[in-house]
Amino acid sequence: MQRLKIDPTASSFFVDLNADTGIFNFQGESRPENAPSFFEPIIAWLITYRNTIEKDKDSHHLKVIFKLDYFNSTSTKYIVDIAKLLKSIDDLPNVNLATEWFYKSIDEDIRDSGNELIDWTGLKIKLIPYD
Repeated sequence: MQRLKIDPTASSFFVDLNADTGIFNFQGESRPENAPSFFEPIIAWLITYRNTIEKDKDSHHLKVIFKLDYFNSTSTKYIVDIAKLLKSIDDLPNVNLATEWFYKSIDEDIRDSGNELIDWTGLKIKLIPYD
């Protein structure tokens, strides 16, 4: 499956979804002016990925990294949608998914957002503070 890589802009975060390495990376800030045009390709890629590996008998070990410094309320809705899709991928019998949520140790809001994602989606997320 073709890799999806989106370079960061002043208003959107870095995305690197690499099926070959099994590493999905989301980093930076998110306040895009047109949130659907930014997030819909990510959602579509994850749906296609899930549908592809669902038919596959091979084991898949995936690592998801969120290192978000800021995201607005519109982005929150899409981040929840992404987390729900990741949960549906994790629920497949041939998938082992590890999700890491990095937050600055002084940023309680981002930490709390990680906890809310766990509550809202059931996705297992390891919360990791950094300086």
